[in-house]
Amino acid sequence: MPIRPPNKKTMAKPSKYSKHSTATRKQMQQVEGYLVEKYGQIKPQWEVTLSLMADDLDLLAQCNDAIKKYGIYDPVEGKKNPLIATAKDLNATLLKIAQQLGITPWAESKMKDATEDDTADFIDNLTK
Repeated sequence: MPIRPPNKKTMAKPSKYSKHSTATRKQMQQVEGYLVEKYGQIKPQWEVTLSLMADDLDLLAQCNDAIKKYGIYDPVEGKKNPLIATAKDLNATLLKIAQQLGITPWAESKMKDATEDDTADFIDNLTK
């Protein structure tokens, strides 16, 4: 997803993501800006998905900070840091949300494939 600077039209309402970190607020402004640019609006049914995305972005940042602080392996107990599994799950969830919103390259290609109508080409090939 290309990074676009937020503007007044595409910026999230200040209170919408006020409980989230500054980094998450910036990321959500970029996501919302992209959606407005692509679809002309943020549809009401997307609000829950966007809220979940913001929550997961914050949780992922917290997991990554804790993993950096405590490491990936506990030599005393001989176990992997359980936050690694949590971070992995959050990454998978965020990817699914991005695909649902159509903001990944894969999702965009699927949307283009679905909108292209090749019926005329198919009929022409049958009649040749």
